[in-house]
Amino acid sequence: MPNFAVLNDRIITPADIYKFDIPKTSEFICFTCDKKVQFRQQRNADNNFTEHFYHPNTTKDTHIECEKHTHERESDTWHSMLSNFINIENREVIRKRDDVKHIVDAYDEFNDMGIEFQNSPISEEAIKSRDATTYLDWIFNVENQYLRKIEIGNLVVCEIPHDNWEKAVKVVKNSVYLYTGYIDWILLENRDSYHIEIGDKRRNVWIGKPCSFQEVYEATCLQNMLTLEGEKYYKEILKQMENVRIIYARCKKSMFLLDTIHREYVNTHTFSKNEIVAIKSVAGSGKTTSLLELAKIHKSKKILYLAFNRSLITEIQGKLRKQKITNMFPSTFDSLLVNTYKSLKNRDPNIINLSPQTIQDVIPWLKGKAFLIRQDIVKLFTKFCGQIRHPTTQDFCKYEVGKDKPLLETLWKKTLSGDVSTFEGFRKLSIVQHWFKDYIDKTYDMIMIDETQDFDLMMLRMLLDDTTIPKIFVGDPKQSIYQWRGCINGFDYMPKGSLIIEFYSTFRIGEPACEKIREKFNDCWMVSKSKNKTILTSDEDFTESEKYTYLFRSWRHLLTTSQDMKMMWISGFDKKIDSIRKQHQKLRAGFGFDDDEFEDDLPKFLKSITEEQLNAMISKIEDNLVHQDSAMCKIYTIHSYKGLEDDNIRIANDNDDEDKNIYYVALTRGMKKIIED
Repeated sequence: MPNFAVLNDRIITPADIYKFDIPKTSEFICFTCDKKVQFRQQRNADNNFTEHFYHPNTTKDTHIECEKHTHERESDTWHSMLSNFINIENREVIRKRDDVKHIVDAYDEFNDMGIEFQNSPISEEAIKSRDATTYLDWIFNVENQYLRKIEIGNLVVCEIPHDNWEKAVKVVKNSVYLYTGYIDWILLENRDSYHIEIGDKRRNVWIGKPCSFQEVYEATCLQNMLTLEGEKYYKEILKQMENVRIIYARCKKSMFLLDTIHREYVNTHTFSKNEIVAIKSVAGSGKTTSLLELAKIHKSKKILYLAFNRSLITEIQGKLRKQKITNMFPSTFDSLLVNTYKSLKNRDPNIINLSPQTIQDVIPWLKGKAFLIRQDIVKLFTKFCGQIRHPTTQDFCKYEVGKDKPLLETLWKKTLSGDVSTFEGFRKLSIVQHWFKDYIDKTYDMIMIDETQDFDLMMLRMLLDDTTIPKIFVGDPKQSIYQWRGCINGFDYMPKGSLIIEFYSTFRIGEPACEKIREKFNDCWMVSKSKNKTILTSDEDFTESEKYTYLFRSWRHLLTTSQDMKMMWISGFDKKIDSIRKQHQKLRAGFGFDDDEFEDDLPKFLKSITEEQLNAMISKIEDNLVHQDSAMCKIYTIHSYKGLEDDNIRIANDNDDEDKNIYYVALTRGMKKIIED
């Protein structure tokens, strides 16, 4: 005996007969066989009163399939609520196409459109079958899921409740709306799932557009079926979803999606006083181009551009001239300190390079004293000036040295009085006396800081503590490779409340190399938008008939390898060889070097060879050197090549597996071919 029937293409249960005052003698139809059924009320042998539908005048067991087909209405509160807000004539309507028959939760016969309310798992086949009978929009209930409204991009993320729905929404033919229980619903135009990071946690989510109930109402057939009670209920939902400013991509699909959104946001953002924006930008992502575009957008502002080294300044000065950008003023940090001094003191400084050779001119008592004594006081002064914890030499000596150092105090007093001017002293003076408070804010409207991963803590503190104009920090944390110089990854020191944005697209490295590089690191969030085809291969496929750039982790390996090469040019060779000869002589004379002053193991190597061996190696290299333009191979250390690129890059096999950042820098220099020894 069926527990439901069909009347005028609508599902009818025994309870509906009383609820909606339906005549018991109506022409009810069996859902399964389409034959007539009747409504029966009877008292069973156990005195239980039952009501059901039955097929009259039939032979026993002929309708056994009809008995198997039962209809259980959704018992959950949410589904019942939505159903009860639909006009009775539009509720649970039978739709047919060919041999497929389906019960639509809400159906508008005039417009031949329906809506499904989904609150439980459903198969892809079931969705396809239902969509085949009727033009359907779908509403999935996600009110108990993790939901956040995202300010940048005007997005809403919803954590996907289970694998079933993750697959199901992808086969829906028409619109998918997510009911959230908040004033904002979600229009799921993009049915893909994304891995993102939000609030320091990774989540698998849908990313949709926020929409109001009114928008859902007007875009669907709800407008023709919803009761006044239903309209009133949804319009009175005023609960606001929690906001988050930004989300971060943690899969390939999300990187492609969010890269454009993040870049557009930066270009349209209005910067305010004391605002700090830090952009983590992968190798080859066009960060300098982005800063130049920002300078054009903010052409009414006077912008200070700060970079770690002189080569970056020279490069951007050329681009500014070429693009006729006149409101950006490039400067190294030391140049900025000099200009600040000139402005505050109204005179040019007489800057000296403080060294064991020159310090005796500053402190006459040191004349004729041993080199190590003079060297120690220079190192101590540099260390004092390079730290931010102790503003006075007395505190520094008490807590860092353990005893007074009168010569250090004398040198600092001369610095304070202006009798001695050094770059080290200027840095310490600027942070102790807060020079930037009286200069930067009065001179500029905005600061752009390039290569943020290479700044030192003192530079960062001066900019953060003593300026109030907006600051944009740009760089790539994975290219932080100058820790041996005292540099820090500035992104790790951004104040609370700073906006950290990520750019994911590289325009330098094409596929398939980009994919392979990303897989080598746990935290490399980079995708390719390059037109290049770039391959990552081993030296087995390498041919020396093509010009290439050869990158080495260490000068030791560079020198020992290049002595057997032909037609090559070495970056900075003459200057480095002069330094190497001097270092070797000092080592032979018994002077020591702190190994951590160098980016590699060069001092240890020099200690291990004789002067004859050194000269023989240099002579062999010089015999094979050619002019840069004629070289088949240009040789650099990885440190010196950061920021540069070439079609063909070869990477020597002297990389330390523990130093992932140096390896990353080397891998991200090539545009067409990257060869690993």
